[in-house]
Amino acid sequence: MKGIFLAGIALFALSACGQAAKKNAVSGAEVGDKLDQAADQSGPAAKEVLQSEAAEARQHPSLAPVDDPSSFAQQAMEKAGKAEESTLPRASEAASRAPAPH
Repeated sequence: MKGIFLAGIALFALSACGQAAKKNAVSGAEVGDKLDQAADQSGPAAKEVLQSEAAEARQHPSLAPVDDPSSFAQQAMEKAGKAEESTLPRASEAASRAPAPH
């Protein structure tokens, strides 16, 4: 009897966790809109990545909220940052282009 009671509590706890996760989920369209907004404020390389990721996000019925550190949106922002960074001159290149001191 005690085992059945504990199993019931465990099932209840698991179902509650599942409900909490579902309540925090947002639509893929909402995530896509947020990524498009970020793209509008980004450099060319990042903009291309974010627009692509926004289109992909819209294919999902639900995703983690954009402020979740491991969410689709955060991963997209990371990709966009790396893409934009790859277009910047390296520090050694920038130093060689800097005007000579007078």
